[in-house]
Amino acid sequence: MIKNNSRRSNDSVLNQRDGKICFILLILGFSIGCFIGSLVGPSLTYDSWLSDFLGLSKLQNMGIVSAFFHFSRFHLVALLLGSSFLGIVLIPALSCIRGYILSFTAASIISAYPQNGLIMAAVILGIPALISLPCYFLLSIEGFRTATRIFHLVRGNSAPRKDRLLSCSLACLPFLAAGTLAELKLVPYLVSLLT
Repeated sequence: MIKNNSRRSNDSVLNQRDGKICFILLILGFSIGCFIGSLVGPSLTYDSWLSDFLGLSKLQNMGIVSAFFHFSRFHLVALLLGSSFLGIVLIPALSCIRGYILSFTAASIISAYPQNGLIMAAVILGIPALISLPCYFLLSIEGFRTATRIFHLVRGNSAPRKDRLLSCSLACLPFLAAGTLAELKLVPYLVSLLT
């Protein structure tokens, strides 16, 4: 009985430590991506790409299902990478890519529209990111934990089963659907008020 309790407490301490390490790696990757994207974004100009993006013509022509998959593409990749031991390396790299794309797009919008670019970037990227980023980090952390567990099992070690990847995915589903609707309906309306 005492051995069982000490083993559970050791597993709990290891699980908490792995979660902290994972969170630090993901935030570090995201921050590096944001830094690089904010440096590169203002130097490159994509006037036609930005006008198409701000016109949201591509997004409005998508169906709801296509828009949902577009909105949650990074979440789905994190979920997929969490099902392999390669997720230990690839999920932090995905966070770096996510940060790069977000800050690159924001920097491009701000530099292309100096008068109200900051407000436009906040509306176009900020509103969906308020919903998207917490779900992304939740799924990435759980995917990293699952990938770590798979890595331990592949090496022949025992690993406690504390996977919550599927339940977190189901919990994020309504938020991702709400974010998709906000990106389809609310963001174009607010952009039309700004332009």
